[in-house]
Parts: sequence; C-alpha cells; structure tokens
Amino acid sequence: MKLKYEFTIEDDPEKIFDLTIEYFALKIQYPYEITRVEPYAVENLPVPKSLLFERGSGLASFMGAEIEKCKTKLKVGFAMKTGGVVQMVFEYDIKTYGTPLESDVAKISKEVSGLKNYILSSKT
Repeated sequence: MKLKYEFTIEDDPEKIFDLTIEYFALKIQYPYEITRVEPYAVENLPVPKSLLFERGSGLASFMGAEIEKCKTKLKVGFAMKTGGVVQMVFEYDIKTYGTPLESDVAKISKEVSGLKNYILSSKT
C-alpha cells in the first residue's frame, strides 16, 4: 500500500528537521529507525533533502497484524520555500497482503497530522 501526504509549515527548517526525527523515532507508539539521510546537492543548506525511515516486519505484514507493525518504509521530503516555509512530503510504502482497511489508512494519516501538531505545539 502506498500513501502520500504533504503539508507546509512556517518555522525554522533545522527545528522542523530535528522535531521530525524526534517524533518518528521517539514519540510515537511504534517508532521508526532512520535508515538514510539524503542531502541536497548544494552545500550549506540547513536540512537534508529527505529522511528515510523503516519499521515493522515482513512477518507481521504476512500475518495481517496492526498496520503499524507491518513492514513500512517512510520517506520524508523537505523543500525550502520563500519566507521560512518548509513543504514536507510523506511517502509511505507499507507491505500488506490483501485490501487495507479504512481504519489502517486513518492511522497513518493520524501519524502525519500528529507530527504537524507536534511541530506547531513546540512554537510556544
């Protein structure tokens, strides 16, 4: 199952990058591991082009476990826009067998909206 979400947020790009790692690696119930950081070809940018995360197992995918336990690859892209705005793109590749449920898609969507709220709440 492939899912894609995106949003823009206005804040310090380095802070957004740090909070993204913190959220996906430490703050959610089923955390991810960072597998790769893809830098921009241009030097001296405050954040990389994208982060790659993984979690779950192929066995869980095969056995129809909760969607958060299934083998998942997540690519989080960062694009700098003018005025201190960062566009974030989330590309999920979740290994599932059979038809995913609406509740599974809702859980992943909630994960992305949770990150946005996490970043926004850190502004205070």
